[in-house]
Amino acid sequence: MRHLRKALFAIIVCVISSLTFQCSSSRVINKTTEPISFKVKTISFQEWNAGVNEETTGINIYVPITNKADNILIDSIYFRNFKGQLVRNFSRYTTVLKNDSPRYIHQESDKGIDYPFTLSNNECAIRYVENGKVKYHKVTDVIEKEGIYYKDGPPLAYQRRREAMIVSGEGSALNPTPKFQPSTTFKVKTISFQEWYAGIKIGGTGMNVFVPIVNKEDNIKIDSVYFRNLKAKLVEDSGRYTAVLKNKSPYYTFKKAEKDDDFPFTLEDNECAISFIENGEVKYVKVSDISEKKGVYYKNGPPDIYQRKTTTDVIAFHQ
Repeated sequence: MRHLRKALFAIIVCVISSLTFQCSSSRVINKTTEPISFKVKTISFQEWNAGVNEETTGINIYVPITNKADNILIDSIYFRNFKGQLVRNFSRYTTVLKNDSPRYIHQESDKGIDYPFTLSNNECAIRYVENGKVKYHKVTDVIEKEGIYYKDGPPLAYQRRREAMIVSGEGSALNPTPKFQPSTTFKVKTISFQEWYAGIKIGGTGMNVFVPIVNKEDNIKIDSVYFRNLKAKLVEDSGRYTAVLKNKSPYYTFKKAEKDDDFPFTLEDNECAISFIENGEVKYVKVSDISEKKGVYYKNGPPDIYQRKTTTDVIAFHQ
């Protein structure tokens, strides 16, 4: 009888441990069977190298999507430890991922500290926004296409009009213009910007934008800045957020960029808009009186964006 009680106790401990492990695992990636409002056809990718000496490498990813509801915004893709913005070309979305390494190499990149997934080499995650809520969908069996060589340098993200976050007005369910709302969950101190130009062999001009933010609550994610008809992601560095805006023209010009179809705001030259995510909902705040700092010259090309800090966000996949 005593042996029977010991055996029964051991079984109970195993069951409890198993349940505890399952609960712990679910905190890393929450999977759900909730249907998504679009269909993803076969995703493919293509490795590329560019330049006279083939010194730059990267990956093109092609994501065909059909039957997408009007209230859905397809935003980004995570693949092989890279994250890229998805650009719409009719019903196919495309992104261009570029290796940071200057060497000719196609090995998997190191996972950035802001990369929230653990994915196999043939898996990717699609980030999308549904009714203002950020969601994720994991896709397996990504196939590889024949590689390609670009003699004149890395490919640009395709110059097609991309759907912008709840701002384009293409569908009846999307708001034609995002609304600004004052934030009570963080404070924006004086924003400054700095024009820059790059070395003669590299070319190009742009602006660095510096956004000091304090008193930010944990449920807030600072996302992007819109300034002088350009948009860029904001990256945190010790409480200050920085964005590197690059003019599309490869020539030396500081003429204000033409507004793209997906740029949702009409702003004065000393105004910018900041997008942020609060409890999964995309919101915008407008800031005026931006100050200008002395310009800077980069001999070896445009500045690299600063490394993001670690994120502890819990991501939910829709499969």
